[in-house]
Amino acid sequence: MDKLYKLARVTALAALSLAPLAPQAAGVPVPVEAFFQPRDLSGARLSPSGRWLAAVGAKTGERKKLIMMDTQSEDPPRVIALFETVDVVAVEWMSEDTLIFWVDDTEDVDARSKAAGVFSIQRDGKEMKRLLRRDWDNDFSQRGGKPLEPNFGLIGYGADGSNEIIVGDHHFLKRELTHVTPYYFNVTTRAKRLVTTDDPPHKRVTGWWFDPQGRPRLTSATDGGEVLYFYRGAEGGAWREIGRFPWLHQAFQPAFVDGEGRFFVYMLDKLGNYTELHEFDLAKGAPKPEPLLTTPGFDAEVTRLKEFGSTRTLGYRVTLDDSETVWLNPAMKAFQQQVDKLLPGRVNQLSCRGCDTTDTVLVYSYSDRQPGEYLLYSGKTKTWQRLGQVMAGIEERRMGTTEFLRIKARDGMEFPIWVTRPAGSKPTTALPTVVLVHGGPTARGRSWGFESNAQFLASRGYLVIEPEFRGSSGFGDKLMRAGFKQWGQAMQDDLADALKFAVDKGWADGKRACIAGGSYGGYAALMGVAKQGDLFRCAVSWVGVTDPRLMFEVHWSDISSDAKKYSMPETIGDPVKDAGMLAANAPIELAQRIKAPVLLAYGYQDKRVPLVHGEKMRSALVAAGNKPEWIVYDEEGHGWSRPKNKVDFWTKVEAFLDRNLKQ
Repeated sequence: MDKLYKLARVTALAALSLAPLAPQAAGVPVPVEAFFQPRDLSGARLSPSGRWLAAVGAKTGERKKLIMMDTQSEDPPRVIALFETVDVVAVEWMSEDTLIFWVDDTEDVDARSKAAGVFSIQRDGKEMKRLLRRDWDNDFSQRGGKPLEPNFGLIGYGADGSNEIIVGDHHFLKRELTHVTPYYFNVTTRAKRLVTTDDPPHKRVTGWWFDPQGRPRLTSATDGGEVLYFYRGAEGGAWREIGRFPWLHQAFQPAFVDGEGRFFVYMLDKLGNYTELHEFDLAKGAPKPEPLLTTPGFDAEVTRLKEFGSTRTLGYRVTLDDSETVWLNPAMKAFQQQVDKLLPGRVNQLSCRGCDTTDTVLVYSYSDRQPGEYLLYSGKTKTWQRLGQVMAGIEERRMGTTEFLRIKARDGMEFPIWVTRPAGSKPTTALPTVVLVHGGPTARGRSWGFESNAQFLASRGYLVIEPEFRGSSGFGDKLMRAGFKQWGQAMQDDLADALKFAVDKGWADGKRACIAGGSYGGYAALMGVAKQGDLFRCAVSWVGVTDPRLMFEVHWSDISSDAKKYSMPETIGDPVKDAGMLAANAPIELAQRIKAPVLLAYGYQDKRVPLVHGEKMRSALVAAGNKPEWIVYDEEGHGWSRPKNKVDFWTKVEAFLDRNLKQ
């Protein structure tokens, strides 16, 4: 077993500080492989008693495996599940002796169209049973008897200790999901029974929410351009409709049902901007007016924290710029404060067993420069153990620092940006810069923490700017909706304004800037050199949209017909009514204006942005006399899955940037 997983006992957390590492030779950059290999340790989970710890481990070039650690023993961790053709990707405890784990072929793009493979196993590695198949005809293993077919997927859990999961039978018509039927499924006996024998409240129910006892409490259905929500009590009974809203204009969205039977929803604050967490008043059929939790400046993203076997809420984990924990439990609140003092400058996420006395506490600690490490505290012996690092090849001291800022666009709208500065660089030095644009675009780009793409670029001497431009989610409804029908327009202006801000600060060299991104970010990169060629000397676009009109027209993409019919016309533009606008902001129509060097990269098997986007753009640039650098990975889809391709791609990006920004 790797030294990485060997437990190291110490009596004080201060002794866990990293030992000095042998410095790299002067001028030798951190190897590109260090940023893009599978994680060495991830997904650590404590058993119900806190004695055992299961996690996913990996070594470079090997499949990810399921490992088991006895935290009360000096014995090395054991591998209890390992496959030749798939990776273990996640694990959860069902009881002190039984676990379930997920498998996937993370290097096979075809796996993205397959179901998640799920197994059960005993803590000692025995009695492994396959529960859910990944494929209809060509599954990788026959061991474990008769698993459920791949149209079943995990959608919830039964009561703690019941060894039951909740699986949904997904029904399709012409590749479109029509409804989901839930079943309880015992992971040891593989007995299956309906969650409810009542008729569903609507023929197109696709979403189910369960309370901590595994009882169905809420469903969602789609009907035309509307989303409907139905609720019922813990004792069962009739479903009643509690909400009916247009797709993009919901007054609330479900969050969770807690151990006391209270139902919580997300809804906008009184000013109609940031989402808050509210309890739903079942008697009145509406959310209570006062929020339980509010996060000004951010949309609430809340995870309820509890201890195995208990229905009591211990606290809430909330995503702001980083992850924050609001503990309701006094002992854990006090211990969180102690850990934060001992590990300053990091996000320290705690999970516990014997929480009232902090008998056993698992700490996942990370920062913008530290990819993460796992630590274990025993309240009985007052000792700590280091369990391992997430990315052992990364030297924290050689990584850049990431700062979260809010700036104003040219029209006065405020939006956030992330700025990652190379290690050792001075704020007074204007650096060559990469504006790195996230995909989505209706998505949050990132949270504060280690981000491989940005850190790799920073390690090569670039200032990295990651804007949360209008259209991004997570920072208020106003910012998100301001991006509607603004592809290549105000959304693009925000990217230019982010660069201008950094130039005005003296951080960025305005004459040496490149724009880069994937998916929507790839679209924005091309639009940057088409419409803002005076700002950007080059563009790197991977799996990028090159013509928004193709998103409606290409019939073999994986975008649903409902999205094309009900949401995309409002968020991107109507293919008929807004045809002129879409054409005016299609990079393939603007190829003659692109004079800067361009790198285009695509996955041959991409179903989200099919290769035709790249082929058309390449042809248009060649016709314009600006032949792009062209990369196609035959075995990849919408992004890079294989470490070798990640390394190859970023090596080529490094060379491309060096030629255009440093020479």
